[in-house]
Amino acid sequence: MRGTVQTVVGPILPEQLGVTHMHEHLIADCSFSGNDARKKFDDVDVAIQEMKYFKQAGGDTIVELTCRGLGQEPLALRRIAQESGVNVIAATGFYREVVYPEYVKRETIGQLTQRMIDDAQQGLEGTDVRPGIIAELATEADTEKVSPLEEKVFRAAGRAHLVTALPISTHCWAGHHAFEQVRLLTDEGVPPDKIVIGHLGVQHGLEDINRRLADLGVNLGIDAIGYDELGDFQDKDRAALVKRLIDLGYLRQITISQDMMRRYHLKHEGGHGYGYLLEKFVPMLLEVGVTEKQVQVLLMDNPRRILTPKSNEPKRDDQGRSG
Repeated sequence: MRGTVQTVVGPILPEQLGVTHMHEHLIADCSFSGNDARKKFDDVDVAIQEMKYFKQAGGDTIVELTCRGLGQEPLALRRIAQESGVNVIAATGFYREVVYPEYVKRETIGQLTQRMIDDAQQGLEGTDVRPGIIAELATEADTEKVSPLEEKVFRAAGRAHLVTALPISTHCWAGHHAFEQVRLLTDEGVPPDKIVIGHLGVQHGLEDINRRLADLGVNLGIDAIGYDELGDFQDKDRAALVKRLIDLGYLRQITISQDMMRRYHLKHEGGHGYGYLLEKFVPMLLEVGVTEKQVQVLLMDNPRRILTPKSNEPKRDDQGRSG
């Protein structure tokens, strides 16, 4: 339905999105990565309570990027949304090559494209739960170039966008292969402003990559907020990066998220929960000089623009004001 945003319980108006995290996981299995059992969310009741905490913190919408290869459970997402009152947007797509379904090797670009179109038009995994985004398309960070299978998936996603109008979000650790991701998608006709390149705020030295990507017109996914334990790039550094990018003129091309995928981050297990961004990171942004109005753009305006089909986007003047 053009002019609306598809959630797991049905289409909603763009203005109903509210405060939105653009890159999260609620039910997912990433334990194949290093055999880390903590990278698995499989308890629906826990997820419902976590979403209630998120709503109490001021959150309205979760864009849930679990797709093929990550243990997607569409009906579980619907139940979480229904019982928590949080909007949940599901994804169609393929994750990393190591967990591609076997048929990705033998099927053509056109066949993979049709799978994603069928998801969008009929529902995911034999259900009537329809996705609102194509994601989390991945390229590997430790390879010299994008693999033929990865290219096949990216091109198929680009062609699926042309039919479905769904935005596209990627897994692109520290910007590795970012420009190739953009090239593949835009070659297929995807407008840059409907692309979010993920994981661009995970280490020092990424400001130039972010600037060059933003100059191409794509959106910058500053996620991994709340992962201070993983390295020397801390949330205070992420806040400073966001401020510098805003000062460079890229306010309307930034999304911020936590990318929750560690069980120890759940409130249920003593962690900070999905509300951490709103409760702790937003104050960091304000402390470094980001204004409350700019925070609203990051958490409300930008997600609404990205997730809304292009035909329904509000016209804006040269200063980015709604008209």
